[in-house]
Amino acid sequence: MEISKKGNAIYFNVGVWFNEDDNSIHMTAPDFHGFHTTINDRDGSKRCHQNLHMKLARALKEAGAPHPEYHDNRDDD
Repeated sequence: MEISKKGNAIYFNVGVWFNEDDNSIHMTAPDFHGFHTTINDRDGSKRCHQNLHMKLARALKEAGAPHPEYHDNRDDD
């Protein structure tokens, strides 16, 4: 883990992978015990965050990893 020069931000390792069974993206941070969450694009789900899901899907695709289908709405960033 690294702390920014101003001391108000941290930079750390994050693991991200796609679960095809439920179209969710998992995110873990090995540096922080218990940091594991899921993100999906399903309206009404407490884990729904369509913009983050799309951006992580795009990152997975660009890295050559399995990824969900997504609509690339870069204009909405």
